Amino acid sequence: MTADTEGGLRERLLECALAMVEEEGVQALTLRAIARRAEVSHGAPLRHFPSRAALLSAVAAEGYSELERRREKAARDCGPPAADRLRAAARMYVGFAVERQGLFELMSRPDLLVPSDPLLRRASRPVFEMLVGLVADCQAEGWRTRTDTRLLAAAVWSAVHGFTQLWLMGALTRAAGADALEPALEVALDTLGLGRATDTEGD
Repeated sequence: MTADTEGGLRERLLECALAMVEEEGVQALTLRAIARRAEVSHGAPLRHFPSRAALLSAVAAEGYSELERRREKAARDCGPPAADRLRAAARMYVGFAVERQGLFELMSRPDLLVPSDPLLRRASRPVFEMLVGLVADCQAEGWRTRTDTRLLAAAVWSAVHGFTQLWLMGALTRAAGADALEPALEVALDTLGLGRATDTEGD
């Protein structure tokens, strides 16, 4: 088998896994099922991925790459204030999760992945570092200036991720009667101090 054919097989396996996670959920992603979808032998995935976790890590890396592309677009589409860019990033994150639920679930399941996988680390690390940069820019404009930047970025991520998970589970609808995403997300952002008119905190 030529190198081009091998490369094509790897891409085909990833394409099939991405389609399957969206259509059938994380539980459908077995090596045999992916090989069957790709119309190759059951052993073919092992030529590129030593385990199911390695293949799923490559799929998750694709998700992180898409997340970063969406973040860049969201930043281009919003105004210059840093708070606007941070709000846009939060909204983008929630929108990605709602639109790509299966992929988002996989990205949120380190138990199914290889966290030390170099490809996954290269794809996922910039997502948090981007958030750190946005938070630093907001602090430069007077937002929560007394708080450690990386810890504040982690808190923002935790809050937005937690909101997203609860929304996807239907927990916010059951517990709070939230039947529309936009108003619920607006309250969450306001609580973080990232409302449309962002409050500032002086030194």
